Amino acid sequence: MTAKGPNRRQSQLNIERQSAMIRAEKGIDKAGYMSGNKKASITINDHSIHFYQEGLGDPILFVHGALADARMWEDHCKILSREFKVTAFTQRHFGNPGYSSKDPFGIDTHAHDLVGLIEGLAIDPVHLVGWSYGADVSLSAAIKAPHLFKSLYLYEPEDPGYLNSEVREKYHSKAKVIFTDVYKAVADNQLDIAVKKLIDSLGKRADYFSQQSLKYRIQQLDNAHTLSPQLNQTEQPAINANKLSKILIPTSVVCGSETHQMFKIVAYSAATLIPNSHLLEVDSANHMLPREEPARFCQLVKESIHQKFCINSE
Repeated sequence: MTAKGPNRRQSQLNIERQSAMIRAEKGIDKAGYMSGNKKASITINDHSIHFYQEGLGDPILFVHGALADARMWEDHCKILSREFKVTAFTQRHFGNPGYSSKDPFGIDTHAHDLVGLIEGLAIDPVHLVGWSYGADVSLSAAIKAPHLFKSLYLYEPEDPGYLNSEVREKYHSKAKVIFTDVYKAVADNQLDIAVKKLIDSLGKRADYFSQQSLKYRIQQLDNAHTLSPQLNQTEQPAINANKLSKILIPTSVVCGSETHQMFKIVAYSAATLIPNSHLLEVDSANHMLPREEPARFCQLVKESIHQKFCINSE
């Protein structure tokens, strides 16, 4: 990428100012991070991973997507901890505003960390819930270590690695609608603009970013520094049609009825390839469902687990 416009440092300062202004306006302390949940850390693959745990019962592990960290699952943890032992964690590179690292960034690296986290916390087998990029990481981890997982709940995975050539061409044409302006803003080191453009596009509304809950705007700006490494990752994840066809873990592949076609293409393909899978299209939902409606999303996750394991839902 050739940098144009503001330099990277200036772009980061713009983001930090915006985030600070939002916090100051609402009287929020940056340290107030998933209040009520105990924060802890564990070293996995020579990297410190922060996580939160709450509740008792079968373990559920949440895997966040782009421009996010463990904080996005705060409401979900409170809801599902009434029945399950829930864990939310922040993936490497995320959750630390302005943090720059030479560590590798990619689905394989994050999947390797995920496997290590589950083993390190001794919470296997887990019900794994992944959203967007987190669903891709979840799939990769399931391929690497299937014995660690009791079920998979994949909301709108996005990696095209298992699409055939014809479908992949359609996928890329649809992806341009979402990412063309985002790539340009990142290339120009205008990360604050890139964040807004991506979130507006995913939410399918021009003012979606500014109309979100305050806490989500803060989280997205805090993770703006991850956009460039994520959009330019060079790792080649071992997620292909053959690997998916060998996944025997009970799996739900889920997408919203109002989401971008790019995500529907991937979801339908994944559900077709994974033998023991169930495809669900959620009415009146888009890519941002987990953030827009935590209670509804949790109910969907809970119903999926209950149906797979014949548990009577209360």
